[in-house]
Amino acid sequence: MMGVDKVLIVGWDGATWDYIDPLLARGELPNLAALLARGARAVLRSTIPPFTNIAWPSLVTGLGPAKTGVFDGARARPGSYGAVPTNLTGYRGVPIWRWVNRYGLRAGVLNVPMTYPAAPLDGYLVTGFDSPRGGAEIAHPRDLLRRWADQGHPYRVLAEEIALMDRQNPHQPRGDLEEFIARWVALTQDQGKLVAWLWRAWPVDLMFVVFSGTDSVNHRTRDAAQIAQVYRAADEALGRILEAVDERTLVCLVSDHGSTPAHRYIALHRALHDGGWLRFRPQVAARFWRRLPGALGRGLPRLWRRLPDRVRQALSWPLLRWEPRLAVAYDNVDWARTRVYARSGMGPLYVNLQGRQPRGSVSPAAYDTLCDEVAQALLALRDPEGRPLFGRVWRRDELYPGADPGDDPPDLVAEPARWSDHVITGYPTDPLVRPIPDEGEYGTHTPDGVLVLAGPGVRAGAELKTAQIVDVVPTLLALMDLPLPAEVDGQVLRGALTEAPKVRRAEGEAPAASDAAGYTDQEAEDVMQRLRDLGYI
Repeated sequence: MMGVDKVLIVGWDGATWDYIDPLLARGELPNLAALLARGARAVLRSTIPPFTNIAWPSLVTGLGPAKTGVFDGARARPGSYGAVPTNLTGYRGVPIWRWVNRYGLRAGVLNVPMTYPAAPLDGYLVTGFDSPRGGAEIAHPRDLLRRWADQGHPYRVLAEEIALMDRQNPHQPRGDLEEFIARWVALTQDQGKLVAWLWRAWPVDLMFVVFSGTDSVNHRTRDAAQIAQVYRAADEALGRILEAVDERTLVCLVSDHGSTPAHRYIALHRALHDGGWLRFRPQVAARFWRRLPGALGRGLPRLWRRLPDRVRQALSWPLLRWEPRLAVAYDNVDWARTRVYARSGMGPLYVNLQGRQPRGSVSPAAYDTLCDEVAQALLALRDPEGRPLFGRVWRRDELYPGADPGDDPPDLVAEPARWSDHVITGYPTDPLVRPIPDEGEYGTHTPDGVLVLAGPGVRAGAELKTAQIVDVVPTLLALMDLPLPAEVDGQVLRGALTEAPKVRRAEGEAPAASDAAGYTDQEAEDVMQRLRDLGYI
């Protein structure tokens, strides 16, 4: 394996050189600085859109979204407008830990998103933040966490991570910022200690661990000093882990996307409504009844759904005159009058196509004309200073060539002109663009993540201008002297290596989906609500 004995992959979710480089310059990330001194670095270009549940499947498989089949915060249920979260069974491709298993190598996976339910592997796996609360399948082997606790290392990462993510966005009860930062710092440090212990006590050939605080803190605050605290904790954890590895370990530090402070909201529903493409039924959406306290919030939504449509509309009329936003919800779209809709604020847009959607309103003959109309209209939108709001509107075949229509790919993807503008679904009555107030401070994603490689076969001091997120897996496999999956989209980053590796591809390997079970209905709703709270749908 080109001198490689073991592989350590450390994910700093959402990490960006824009935050890291000033801290490096001030000497505040000494362990990362030491790693860089003997390694290579690159800006790692994420997927479009650059969101966690789209990017991680591409990073861990080396396949682009057209092959993983993940394009949005959730996917449609077959034959329905209803949506379900994308989990391990929702993307195709073989994650690197399962790939190395095929060649007799053991793997340990800790807190990587999109891994629930924990599928069997030679080694161990604990799932990431998109696991349902109290899920029975968060670990493999199933008694793994009990065994760790018996050895003096109880696992608290997932529960604490979910609790903190519930407090990171402006529409959630946020609580005290300093307490939020202190808890992330403590959790990050504890996770570093756990990983260092696992490296020694539960040895594997490849370990893949993700730290989430570097992403969560960006969503919670724009304060650079507060963000720096979590990055310093991540660096401390990195140092503790690196103390446990030797010089024959290949180390990869990676992020799934970048981050930036957000300064304005763009309301996608306002743009679609103004264009005449999106309409809502004239009745209060069930989700607003769910916000009522106690038994009212549990019982009224069920009662409301049982009422005839005309009765709901009659009862809604005075409420909607008072607050028209009460009609706005994905499950309250008027499909007969809607031609284009969004399932999330990430940018994917869907044509309500006859023969494909259950109540399609757009004929196949009108499809191309409508897509052009929407794209041109979005690109023409301007802010009060005359600057464009969207930099590009992708057609499906441009961005996801060869995508399987059965995977529910979007027809268009709207990309903001400035990544510091955070696109939300919002309301048709919202301003098209509005500033984010200081009391609701927020951060959003960019496509520019980070990649660091160090160890055997890596050229010290190499700096690549850009690498693609799908390049990580093929580069690591080449350094391990293992064949690449035949369908992999990425390239080996030869500019980061001391010598050209022998690259070969396994024959006949199709990007198969996992055979693990999916979410139960209750688990799916728990995760869907968390994704709503996090702004992913």
